Amino acid sequence: MSGWQSANIRRTVQVLALGSLLLSGCRGTVTGTAPVKPEASPGEGGPADISMMLVLYTKETPSELLQLELERMTDTRLALSWVPDTVYTDKLMSGFAAGTLPKVVQVKAVDLKKPTVVNGIRSGLFWEIGPYLESYPNLSKRMNKTIMDNGAYFGRYYGLYWELPMSRQGIQFRKDWLARLKLAEPRTVDDLYEVLKAFTYGDPDGNGKQDTYGLVDRNDLVYGAFKNIAAYMGAPNNWGWSEGRLTPDFMTPAYRSAMDFMKKLYDEKLMNPDFTITSKVQQEERFAAGEAGMMITNLLASNANDKLRKGNPEAEVDILNRIKGPNGEHVWGGTGLGGLYLFPKSAVKTEEELKRVLRFFDQLLEEDVNNLITYGLEGRHYVKAEGNAAKVKPETKELREREVQDYNTALRTFNIRYLSQGSVNSLQRKINTMIEDNQTIAVADPAAGLISATQAEKGDELRSIITDATYNYMLGVLDGRGFDRELARWRAVGGDRIIQEINQAYAEDHTIEGKPADTAHNP
Repeated sequence: MSGWQSANIRRTVQVLALGSLLLSGCRGTVTGTAPVKPEASPGEGGPADISMMLVLYTKETPSELLQLELERMTDTRLALSWVPDTVYTDKLMSGFAAGTLPKVVQVKAVDLKKPTVVNGIRSGLFWEIGPYLESYPNLSKRMNKTIMDNGAYFGRYYGLYWELPMSRQGIQFRKDWLARLKLAEPRTVDDLYEVLKAFTYGDPDGNGKQDTYGLVDRNDLVYGAFKNIAAYMGAPNNWGWSEGRLTPDFMTPAYRSAMDFMKKLYDEKLMNPDFTITSKVQQEERFAAGEAGMMITNLLASNANDKLRKGNPEAEVDILNRIKGPNGEHVWGGTGLGGLYLFPKSAVKTEEELKRVLRFFDQLLEEDVNNLITYGLEGRHYVKAEGNAAKVKPETKELREREVQDYNTALRTFNIRYLSQGSVNSLQRKINTMIEDNQTIAVADPAAGLISATQAEKGDELRSIITDATYNYMLGVLDGRGFDRELARWRAVGGDRIIQEINQAYAEDHTIEGKPADTAHNP
């Protein structure tokens, strides 16, 4: 029985439990219920049944407390299948093959151009939603057209996006280790290497043992260390300009420099040797356990700092976003979307069903519903403060992480807040400032939103050639000539056609005369 099929079995008991919780005066009591709104007009047959497959970024499935309140607010019955991030793509592709997708599926940004997804769109497996959007006031008013265009297929809208900042990339590091070793924050690529070396061999935790790594990394060439380091080295973001045409990043000298840097860290044991099989959750756990002094990933360090200080109150995590490479300071930039919610016709069988699902997403942008999935239940997870702010009390922070965080991640579509975030600590203020600063140094992908027919047909096969070759180079399995052979194989089995098709697609909307304006930050 699937997650979205089994979720309703427990509903009667859960509704009673929710009522008991909201009325009780037990520990962690609710001093007030969530904001009450007029009940949504019920559709024919009562509340709408909506099944969803959602990415789970934490170790445990969240409590259904918020789900029940969300159902009440939106007049729905939600069947939510939470799938761990580490296996989400495989589960999604299996659902495609078996025809068992629910009414709403999240497709992460890294999967949007996978052949299975592109071919599913092309063959009509998903609803085109563009013609319906103007009927939904919140969606049409709040929608960012540029981000929607970045998520379009063949010039049409098939999905609603969930929004991410253009770049959250950066470095989380042990500030207390730097202080103990009397080192300054790294400002250049060379500085970065020296700090990682000191974090490995300089006994930064002061226990008299050589039991730390400079860097703990994970099996992800995009959101792990590698793509960040490639940006420092001056690599383009997926595609860049070379001799007047778009060229893949892995065909540039800067990409090779990033591989050399990672290989040096691996050879000198400055990073965890099992990084190719380390998951995101494991990476964060090992950093929090004090096994390494740095993660080159993103700037969202609040949770890491909190977890680390539970075991070591003297520990402190800090962040930085600017590392100077051969061509200045750069980070790689995204498209503004974390992915898309798509609506399979196999599950959403009629236009009326689609309209009800879209109405649910429109409701997510209403003030009371948005406050719920952003902050939780007023009185239980936060209190209202002066200046129309939501204040998360320290004693409810962990409760909010268990009961609210996953809904916030999975269901907050457009980046709006009706209540400002109160009680922002100095680290969070620094995070916000650096994310904003990243916009000034972010390298854009000039081919974002472009579709190549060959990539749609053979993308997984071709991408695996480059992914495997990149890892094998860093591990010392391949040398430079071996990597060149794999690159030649990629070109021979379809890569050259992808380059040609991407350039043709770009030329349909742009005139290539000199250096295009949207490559202003490209080295």
